[in-house]
Amino acid sequence: MSRYTRPNRIVVGIRSHPLTAFFVCSYAVSWLLWVPVVVLGLPPFSAERHAPAFYVLPGIAVGVTGTAFALTAVTQGRAGVRRLLQRLVSWRVGAQWWLVAIVLLPGAAMLVAAALGTPDIVVAFAPASLTAYPAAYIVHFVFGPLFEETGWRGFALPRMQHRFGALRGTFLLGVLWSAWHFFLYVPVWFATGFVDGVTGLAIFVVTTTALTFAFTWLTNNTRASLLLAILMHGSVDGTVTYLQDLAERGVISHEAADQAIGLGQTIACVLLAAVLLVVTRGRLSYPRYAREAEELDLHPGASATGTGDQPLTGAR
Repeated sequence: MSRYTRPNRIVVGIRSHPLTAFFVCSYAVSWLLWVPVVVLGLPPFSAERHAPAFYVLPGIAVGVTGTAFALTAVTQGRAGVRRLLQRLVSWRVGAQWWLVAIVLLPGAAMLVAAALGTPDIVVAFAPASLTAYPAAYIVHFVFGPLFEETGWRGFALPRMQHRFGALRGTFLLGVLWSAWHFFLYVPVWFATGFVDGVTGLAIFVVTTTALTFAFTWLTNNTRASLLLAILMHGSVDGTVTYLQDLAERGVISHEAADQAIGLGQTIACVLLAAVLLVVTRGRLSYPRYAREAEELDLHPGASATGTGDQPLTGAR
């Protein structure tokens, strides 16, 4: 008898606590698949390609995307899976949001780096330099950009905004998204000493959490398009590869590349998050998302007046 009731209890538990189930499963699966990488001391990044090593990809694809689709199927059935797939190809948004996704964060990070004393970074904007950008973008694209967003912005964000509101939900998602990386990155950060480790960890959490506010704002203004979120993620990661490639070729200095990738990116993300919070009064355009897409994400296939808990009043 217990053989039949146990799976039912698991399904009921997942449906009752989908967010907890998502984060537990995504962490557990990703970290389990990364155990050989950490135990063997393999570098998570390829020094030649300036991108994640291919052996970390299963932890990302299965741990995050796989978990998102599996739990969507359990909690929302075929309608939910169909909606998630539709969001991956949702491209009919204003041209300004394409620019935000592709240009805003890399441009801001490089401008901050120039202001901090490495003006040669502007050479990265030159047409001759930009011919190298597509290849750098693609090299990094198949990792975090392509396989993380279905989980963080696809499964988690709608539920976190609905439960906690845009401000608190985004902050919590940013911290949890940051921490998911720790299993791979912490050994690297602390390899050169405790102070370096703590500094690297703190900068990463601040940058990633601040970046999460930009993702929420973009998602809320694009009818929850995962395609645009993927492109924004790709613009951040791809630019890291691009600048490192330019530095290796002597087009820009290594100092300029490091400045843009490090402090420039952190300052740009924090400043953008602060501006968005002030301009949107902490709502991050959640009212627009609630009108245009929230019902589709939380209750796919249901009527516009479908049942379910209502969003937090304060978030509107």
